[in-house]
Amino acid sequence: MALEAIKEIKKAEATAEEIIKNANAEAKEIVQKATVEAIENYNKVLEGAKNKCNSIMQDAIDAGNKEAEPILLKGKKDAEDIYNVSEDKLDNAVKLVIERIVKIHGNS
Repeated sequence: MALEAIKEIKKAEATAEEIIKNANAEAKEIVQKATVEAIENYNKVLEGAKNKCNSIMQDAIDAGNKEAEPILLKGKKDAEDIYNVSEDKLDNAVKLVIERIVKIHGNS
């Protein structure tokens, strides 16, 4: 009877050790899966943040370009107007400058 009790105890201990071994293996697997899942979630969040950042930057660039467009067009128009000054206006400007120089310096 004592021998049977010892066998039962050893059997229970073996079963308990097997349960502990399986639990440890399962715990390691759960931790490994959780780590992989955490890395995937981190990468998704990071990718989402990068996309949002790029979107905000692109919106700012577009807004800046839209705001600058009329200024650039006015500058181009002003430059074209300067290049396209008529000969009469140019001649008048030259005469005006010459007259002022001659009047200031007199008989030089």
